Amino acid sequence: MARTRVGLDVGSTAVRAAELAMGEPMTVVRAAQVPLQRGAVELGEVRQPEVVGQAIRELWQRGGFKSRQVVMGVGNQRCVVREVAIPWLPEKELRASLGFQVQEYIPMSVDEAVLDYDLVGEFEQEGRKMLRLLLVAAQRVMVNNLVAAAQAGKVEPVAIDLLPFALVRSVGSDELGMDLEGGEEAVIDVGAHVTNICVHDHQATRFVRILPSGGRDVTLAIARSLGLEEDVAERLKRGEPVEGAPPVEEARRVAMARAGSFVDEIRSSLEFYTAQAQGARIGRVLVTGGGSRLAGFLELLGDRIPVPVDRGRPLAKVRSQLNLSEEALAEAEPVLAAAIGLAMPGRSS
Repeated sequence: MARTRVGLDVGSTAVRAAELAMGEPMTVVRAAQVPLQRGAVELGEVRQPEVVGQAIRELWQRGGFKSRQVVMGVGNQRCVVREVAIPWLPEKELRASLGFQVQEYIPMSVDEAVLDYDLVGEFEQEGRKMLRLLLVAAQRVMVNNLVAAAQAGKVEPVAIDLLPFALVRSVGSDELGMDLEGGEEAVIDVGAHVTNICVHDHQATRFVRILPSGGRDVTLAIARSLGLEEDVAERLKRGEPVEGAPPVEEARRVAMARAGSFVDEIRSSLEFYTAQAQGARIGRVLVTGGGSRLAGFLELLGDRIPVPVDRGRPLAKVRSQLNLSEEALAEAEPVLAAAIGLAMPGRSS
């Protein structure tokens, strides 16, 4: 039987996992999700490791995953991703001295951070050989809480990756599938509390931004505007009529107003990238995540960001052996993108 890898995505509202059999093509053989109680994860950070661990144990029972070794992801406001330039060093020496080289670029002590990098390229500056890196710094306490949740769930994290990198592996166009006339592709994952934005060029990451906003902001806007409990507002947001509540159309009007402000945040992030990177241009936007399922959201993005906008489709890159109807697969695909990407071989291999 083919070797498998499991990606475990701890979101703000659910834990999700996908198991991939390695091969050509890779195949999703198992996938499942279990909802989390409110407050267990806030803004992408684990607050209650034992509660999350219990959900992971239930996830393994429900999904029947064959391995307990997992690749996990982080993507929240406790992560800093910046492009930096430093003097050239051999990789071994760079790894050993990374903390000394990059302290000035991050808003935390290197002793309190987990550091990693992607090499963007090499260049010369005033006759000196330099490295351009995409630096990743994650707060150590945040990472430790994620690991503690995994351990409470009786699984073993073998690697922790940045979620935007995993999302690019999952849905980003590759060398053969990317023809944007010189433009780059933006992958946008809209979660409940956090939105990850990653711009890449043939899967080489160029820009990452993590916004503390997501689908729950739309729910809260409906609840506050219409004087509703949050669970009722959530049902209306999904287009489900609720007896005694305002019509779905009224909730949709509020939702679109809040989503419009949110889309403007996304557009501003992409405009910042194209303004500061010489010759940069966004050629296409791909969208994943539970928050992207809001009716009219993709159309709103397309209206305000004048490039083709489409759903990211991880199941177009891998074969699926999941025993689900086409309708159920279409519903699950946006929220499985991160878990599938984490399971794919890449920088965390």
